[in-house]
Amino acid sequence: MLYARVSTKDQEREGFSIPAQLKLIREYARDQALTILREFTDVETARQAGRGGFGEMLTFLAANPSCRTILVEKTDRLYRNIKDWTTVDDLGAMIHFVKEGVIVSPDSRSSDKFMHGIKVLMAKNYVDNLSEEVKKGLREKAEQGHWPGVAHVGYVNNRTTRRIDVDPMRGPLVAQVFTLYATGEYSLLALTRTAYAIGLRHWRGDRRMTKSEIHRMLQNPIYMGDFLWMGKRRRGSHEPLITQETFDAVQTVLRRKPRARYPKQRHAFMGLLACARCGCSMTAEKKKNRYVYYRCTGFKGACGNTYIREERLADLLGDVVKPIQITSETADGIATALRTSDVTAEQAQQTRSWLR
Repeated sequence: MLYARVSTKDQEREGFSIPAQLKLIREYARDQALTILREFTDVETARQAGRGGFGEMLTFLAANPSCRTILVEKTDRLYRNIKDWTTVDDLGAMIHFVKEGVIVSPDSRSSDKFMHGIKVLMAKNYVDNLSEEVKKGLREKAEQGHWPGVAHVGYVNNRTTRRIDVDPMRGPLVAQVFTLYATGEYSLLALTRTAYAIGLRHWRGDRRMTKSEIHRMLQNPIYMGDFLWMGKRRRGSHEPLITQETFDAVQTVLRRKPRARYPKQRHAFMGLLACARCGCSMTAEKKKNRYVYYRCTGFKGACGNTYIREERLADLLGDVVKPIQITSETADGIATALRTSDVTAEQAQQTRSWLR
C-alpha cells in the first residue's frame, strides 16, 4: 500500500504536494515490480495521532494480514510522533522509504532499526520545536496588542496586516445585539432569535448563531477592545465595536438572577420562596399527579437542599403568619391589587412579545 502526507495546506501549495509524492512512489513501485493495492493520503498535522488516512491504513493492514508492505516518501511523512511509530511497528510491516533508499522490516538488522529510531526521534523533535516557536510567536503578537487567532464574529482576519479588522457586514449587527441585551428586556433565547431576525449570521457557513454562541459573545471582552490570551487580559490594538459602559451593562444583566417562571398550573407558594442555602428560587413539582413538593431550582449548582411537601410548608408558614392580623377591608384591597398586578404583567409580556 501507498501512504502520502503533507503537514499543512501551506506545504501542499509550496511543492511538497501529494501529487508529487504519489508520482515518486508509483514510479518506485513500478521499478520494483510492486503492486499497489490501496493509496492513503492526509493533508493535516501529525502532531497528534489519529490522522484520517493514517487510521484507515492501519485498519486496512489489520484486516489484510497478507499485505504487509508500506511505500512512503520518507520517515517524517509516515509518522512524526512515538505513538504512530510503535503502532506501525506492532503490525510487523515492511516499510520502503523511497526517497531515503531505506527498507525497514521486523527482520532488519538492529543497527538499521536503531538508525530508523533516531530518524523518528529527530522528526518528533522537529515537531516539538516548531510548536514552541509558533507559541512564542503568538505570545509575542498578543503582548503587542494584536489578537493572534482566528477573528471572532464581527471581525475579519486581514491577511496583509496580520491583524483583525471590523467586519463591515456583521460588526454593526454585533454591536446592535450588545445594545439590545444591555436594556435588560431580552432573555438569551429572545436575543438569539432577534439576532437572526436582524441578519446576524456566523461567518463559518453563514448559519444561524446558537444561544450558547450568543452567550459567549456577550461575555467576550474583545468587542470592547480587550482580549484574553493564555490566561491574561490584554489591551488590544483593534477597533472596538462597543463601549466599556455597554459591555459592563451587559455583564450586569448576565449576572442578574433569573426571574421565576410560572407554569400553567399555579401552586400556592410559587414565587414567594428562596433557598436558604444558595439563595436561588424555589420551584414546585407534582408527584404521582397528587402530591406537591417544593425544591431549589439549583441555578447556581446543586446545593444539597431537600424536597419539602406543600402541606408541611403550609404548616410552617402558617406558624409565621398567625400573629399577623388585618381587617377585612385591607384584605379585599390587597386581593384587588394583586389581581390588577397580574393582569398588567400579562399585558406587558404580550406587548414585549409582539415587539420582538
